[in-house]
Amino acid sequence: MAGPLRPGPPARVCVLTPDARGAVAVVRIWGPGALDVADRVFRPARGAPLSATPPGRPRFGRAGAGLGDEVVALVVGAAVPGGPVEVELHCHGGPTPVALVVDALVEAGAEKSRPLAWVRHAAGRSVPAQARADLARAPTLRTAEILLEQAGGALGREVTGLIRGAETDPGSAVAGIDRLLARAPVGLRLVRGWTVALAGRPNVGKSRLLNALAGYDRAIVDPTPGTTRDVVTLRTAFDGWPVELADTAGLRDADDAIESAGIALARARQAGADLTLLVLDRSEPLTGDDRALLARRPAALVVANKCDLPAAWDAAEVGPISPITVSAERGDGVERLVAEAARRLVPEPPEPGAGVPFRRAHVRRLQAAREALQAGRIATAVDRLRGLVPAASK
Repeated sequence: MAGPLRPGPPARVCVLTPDARGAVAVVRIWGPGALDVADRVFRPARGAPLSATPPGRPRFGRAGAGLGDEVVALVVGAAVPGGPVEVELHCHGGPTPVALVVDALVEAGAEKSRPLAWVRHAAGRSVPAQARADLARAPTLRTAEILLEQAGGALGREVTGLIRGAETDPGSAVAGIDRLLARAPVGLRLVRGWTVALAGRPNVGKSRLLNALAGYDRAIVDPTPGTTRDVVTLRTAFDGWPVELADTAGLRDADDAIESAGIALARARQAGADLTLLVLDRSEPLTGDDRALLARRPAALVVANKCDLPAAWDAAEVGPISPITVSAERGDGVERLVAEAARRLVPEPPEPGAGVPFRRAHVRRLQAAREALQAGRIATAVDRLRGLVPAASK
């Protein structure tokens, strides 16, 4: 006689992001009944319950005991072809909001698991899994939002459209690939960010400007020329884009060996920066060193500092593009400088919901597909593109 039926495995839950603080934490629910469990926990801000939501459509609401935490819920495809759908809840980073969400899911019937359990279960997923991994390291909310969209299938959906059109209209598919590749310079910086170096001769106010941009005193400020000997760096954000600011030694001919070493470091850091802020002292006449720096750094964003003092030169003296006028001492013009620097770094931000290649492997696949399409090798192009589409969506 057959024994009693054993209950099937419960839905499981784990936190995919590290324990360290971050902009967003990702909680994954999978297994039989995952959607039912998430449906019991997620309280939508408005509209139908989560179970009535199409896959890939983000929903805003709350989860957790009491007021709970604000979360974005996403029904995603099955990690294993033919398996049940899975759910992600994206909550604020940090132990308290994560515990609120996880405890509520466990109380609703899910079994708490380690992230490795989901990794083994979901082996083979590509772009969405990579996006979730990078999401854990996203330094700003703006970059986290873009990665969250890729985790929800934004890139895969665009590539799927390109695959469908490759045979009937290869030229249109090439244009679509070019649009994706144009977003890659932003996608590749979503975690590591951009570098911005402050340059200028000694005593023009670079260190004070660094402090003004940071909002706190990071660099030593002193009227003695050559005070900054090493490269002083800090992490911040310009219009939501992660930036590493570097205050470098003032550039001039120096006999002091230590200052000369600092100047060499400054030149190396400026050469490798994505953007240079060339700082000039507006209260003193332009010097030969100033003009030499302007000639060597034609792409730099020129900053006329010390606008709280009487001006000693006119904007036309530094070239066709007017400098950004600031007072690092009082903070005048700093917001405008930040906005212009952000525009220089990211002139065309991705539209909300756009597919964004965010790893070099994505770029290589897109480039290979483009070359194959142009050569008339449609099957090869489609094969390259399929590598960017989750298995459940193919």
